[in-house]
Amino acid sequence: MTQLPTYSINKMKGNKATDILKKILGQFSIVNPIDESVDLGIDMRAQIINNFKPEPLLFNIQCKGKDSLSTDCIKDGYFSVPIKLSTINYWRQQNDTTILFVVDNETENCYWCDPISQIGNNISKIQEQQSVTIHIPLSEYINSSYIQCPPNLIKCILLFMVNQIESINHNISNLKDGTLSSYPFDVETSVYLLKKINEGAQHISESYQTICETIVSSIRQQMYEAYDYAYQLETLDPVIVHKWCRDGVRKEKGFTANRKSLENLKMDSDNIIDAFLADKNNTDMLDALVDCDKEVEDLLNNIGAFLYEMACEDNPFGDNSKLYNKIWNHHWKYHKNHNDFSS
Repeated sequence: MTQLPTYSINKMKGNKATDILKKILGQFSIVNPIDESVDLGIDMRAQIINNFKPEPLLFNIQCKGKDSLSTDCIKDGYFSVPIKLSTINYWRQQNDTTILFVVDNETENCYWCDPISQIGNNISKIQEQQSVTIHIPLSEYINSSYIQCPPNLIKCILLFMVNQIESINHNISNLKDGTLSSYPFDVETSVYLLKKINEGAQHISESYQTICETIVSSIRQQMYEAYDYAYQLETLDPVIVHKWCRDGVRKEKGFTANRKSLENLKMDSDNIIDAFLADKNNTDMLDALVDCDKEVEDLLNNIGAFLYEMACEDNPFGDNSKLYNKIWNHHWKYHKNHNDFSS
């Protein structure tokens, strides 16, 4: 019998990639494959797990396989993947974001990107196209070493959830204008909806306040830790410290990329926080807060590494493991990896 179905190379490649990705994602999420008979551009759905418990963080998955990295990919720093516009529009209809994965079947690295945010506000401009080219950076990937979901992937999920507010606002406007003629509501239903909208608005306002307070607290806490490191530096051999900080630790401008001293950054952060607390609804001040938080973390990151190096130089045979672990295990929001000062 020669008339038999063919298991194509592309099908084999795709199935291998799916198996690899499912195994890796399974280390920090619950993965549910989609029946191929109803596959419209989503291969799997996943829910993040934290401490063996499911989190309210879900995402859809489109998986594509590659035999290996091509020379062009390595040169450009990304994969270029054509996606049908109909698939993009389908992803935008979903309640959860869709993450596009390209799996290198040879190394089992799973490269990923957020195609919806990559397209952004250009969605209306591309509606006449048949397909869209999506870039998947080689810098974003997961493999078998990942036992927790990457922070950047969680960020994509959260941003999509927040952006859904625009869709909610659009539907509320439709209710207000009475444009949902195909869904007639009686007065009782309308009042119920208004109550829910009001409850939701109050919850959003409370969450906004909580997030703002968390950012302010983070800046203040990290500034406190930076001053504590400065104090510890000042207790070391002054000859060693003065070699690098001629004007004193608190006036040294080499700890930050923008050449701000500890004292200058403390003054700037206090001014930004005071201005924000005086007008919490000023969203421009939110951007200033985030920039300030990044600056303070950069300062803490560098002054901590400097403290460890100076402590080792001050007492080469002493036990500085406690200080090392404190700095190394710090939760860095913007630094993917702390400077390796262990050598």
